Formats: sequence, structure tokens, C-alpha cells
Amino acid sequence: MLIVSTISGTAGFGASVNSAIGQDRPANRSQSVVFFDVLDLPARIDEPKLRKNGDRYVVSCAIANRSNEQLLGLRLVMMIVTSDGKLRTRLNWSEESAVAPASISTFELHPPFKDKDNGQAADRFFLAVDEAIGRETIWRVLDTEKILRAFSRGQHDVIPRVRTAVNKDDRMPFLAVPLEQEQ
Repeated sequence: MLIVSTISGTAGFGASVNSAIGQDRPANRSQSVVFFDVLDLPARIDEPKLRKNGDRYVVSCAIANRSNEQLLGLRLVMMIVTSDGKLRTRLNWSEESAVAPASISTFELHPPFKDKDNGQAADRFFLAVDEAIGRETIWRVLDTEKILRAFSRGQHDVIPRVRTAVNKDDRMPFLAVPLEQEQ
């Protein structure tokens, strides 16, 4: 099951990365980002806005944890698509994002933009969670990039599949309590 969240930023889709994020306009301007929400994942990103902060780009957002397990981090995919629907750039990166069970926290995500990634005036930005890492479980969307690409083309009938695995590395250690024998 999926839900699509479209958030409008102050600059709208009609601004380039450079101008919307601060080179030609005031530094507080931001570029809207469309988030592709997969309901089978515990992580949801609310109100993502891309802006330039100094010499780096950041996505300001809130991350909601819909599970009863603490989230430790996310693997993300962002696509920049031209006005005629062609893929300009695809970015993959991981973020540490500790979110308590059933809660929402604000974050600044740091996509690995380079100068060559700067878009044009009509480019659109799409963001999806590829993997959510919890203390005991790892949730992974199968074919995230393919699904996000189809979504960016207007194909909203593609249903993402999620696989889960046990997180063997980040589990809470068991405390050994020595048993004393009664005499």
C-alpha cells in the first residue's frame, strides 16, 4: 500500500536548485520535494524541503516512526527529474536518524549533491526511503529506484514490496544475571 505526499515549498517546482536554494534568491527559500510513502515501512518523511545551508544542501523534514521499535537510520533515494520526464540525477545515501517508537522528530538530511547535480528551472525532486533500520528489524523496499522512477512518470499503480530481516548487529544485549544457589 502506498500514499503519496506532495509538499509545496516557498519556491515551488518552477525554480532551479541554485536559485531556489540560495544562489540567486534569499537563503531562506526552499525547493519542494515529493515524498513517496510506502505504508509497509515504519518511516515516513513529512514536509521535505530542499535548501542550501552554507556550502551543503539539506533536506529539512520531520521523520515519523510508525512502529513500536526504535529507528536507528535510513537509506534514502532522491531523483531529480527534468520537465520532460527524463532522469537528471539519482542520489543514494544513508542517514543516522534515531527516532523513538511511535513518535516524530525533526531532522536535516544531507543528500550528496555536487555542482553537476544542480537542476534546471522546471526540475522536480522525488524522495523515497529505501531501507529503514530498527534496533531489531531491517525493512527494505524491493526495487525502490524502479518504483520511484515509475512514480515520477505518473505511473501510480506500481505497488512496492517490503522485505524484513532480523537486525543481528544492533540488538540490545541480554544482561546475564548470575544465579546464586541457596545453601
